[in-house]
Amino acid sequence: MTDPARPSTIGRYQVLDALGGGAMGTVFKAYDPLIGRNVAIKVVRIDADTPEQRAMSLTRFRGEVQAAGRCSHPAIVGVYDFLEQAGDPAIVMELVEGSSLHGILRDPARRAALAVPDLLLQVLDGLGYAHGQGIIHRDIKPANILLTASGQAKIADFGIARLPDSSVTQGGAMVGTPSYMAPEQLTDDAVDRRADLFAVGAILYEILAGRPPFAGRTVAETMLRLSGPTPADLAPIGASGGAYVTLLQQALAKDRTRRFQTADAFAAALQAASRSDGDPQATIVLATRTAPVAVEPSVLTHAERQLAQFVGPMARAVVARAAQTAASASDLYASLAHELPTAAERSRFLRAVGGGRVEPRIGEPSLGGRTRPGQTVAPRTTSGTIPPRLPAAGGGPVSPEAAATAQAALVVHVGPIARVLVRDAAAKAASTGDFIERVCAHVDKPEERARLQRRLRAEIGGA
Repeated sequence: MTDPARPSTIGRYQVLDALGGGAMGTVFKAYDPLIGRNVAIKVVRIDADTPEQRAMSLTRFRGEVQAAGRCSHPAIVGVYDFLEQAGDPAIVMELVEGSSLHGILRDPARRAALAVPDLLLQVLDGLGYAHGQGIIHRDIKPANILLTASGQAKIADFGIARLPDSSVTQGGAMVGTPSYMAPEQLTDDAVDRRADLFAVGAILYEILAGRPPFAGRTVAETMLRLSGPTPADLAPIGASGGAYVTLLQQALAKDRTRRFQTADAFAAALQAASRSDGDPQATIVLATRTAPVAVEPSVLTHAERQLAQFVGPMARAVVARAAQTAASASDLYASLAHELPTAAERSRFLRAVGGGRVEPRIGEPSLGGRTRPGQTVAPRTTSGTIPPRLPAAGGGPVSPEAAATAQAALVVHVGPIARVLVRDAAAKAASTGDFIERVCAHVDKPEERARLQRRLRAEIGGA
């Protein structure tokens, strides 16, 4: 049976299959009859209220594709073509048969077998080439690094790359994924190649330690750790050798002037570190993480199923993180309850899992840093800390607090692009209710969209 949502052709390309999709668009496997090869086509959804806005968005994407198309390198997914599909931009790319580093890191056996120096040296070589072309990726993360069966690394998603001198890119937009972003990406400061190199350092840390360097229990906590003055905890890296500790101190420096200034410099340090610890291609001893035996797998499954009713697909990651420190099932339930933003939701969750009652923790951020109706929570900062910037509501019907609440709720569904989407919705909304509808329109699944609508109406009004 043909899927009505899948086109049979996109331009001259014959669509063979849908490879994946989300709030921002869909990726298809297709065949190019002119060249005689299979390709990947990413169709990016554009939400624009006017023809002028759509035209500007298409101009921006066309410029980004032209930038990515200049990057012809073995470690970069090739970009072949740009066209429109039903008014949305479609990027035709090299089809890579392989696995993402994100998937490999979640398989203990495959993670332990990684030839770490070789993998990251390939990534750094590709980034060095792109930087030499004046192109910054801005969202280097495990999901954007593909590994073929032959061991070739490929950097994907240069389609969101920005040319430093482009005048049609979205100013002030936070592009990146919090666990791998450089601190300057949380502000409106200019971002340069050192942000990409910071992300490579964060990936190396995760490969060695089993978690990203500044990962918190929530997105808000991760951003606070990243923006604060405290450096990454390098104690878990000790098992892999002191040379990697020294390297990561520089790679993850929050002051970018203290980081590696070029990909070549980072690569040279990585080669030196691997040599000092023995065979440069030897398997590195990796930290392992297992859930405490006090929490049975059936308890984790039950907790994930109940939590998913409140936070959606993020539940699996939240439960896995809480299980690492939980001493019992009741301890796990209490920890998960603290992730929810309101007392009513915490109570409902605990009733569902049979976990009793939980007291609020004073000053602890909830999932995504959300607030209750009428409550304003100032970011926890210390001397020298730069709190994450929140979307401006433009002085209209949407308050900064409501915009921040909406951003924290939407980021669960669409990632860090939520900041841009919420800012746009706040600027266009005629009322609080209209704002909520515009925000929720970015969630594809009807049940998740309805849940988000109910949550935002309860927290910021506009019913």
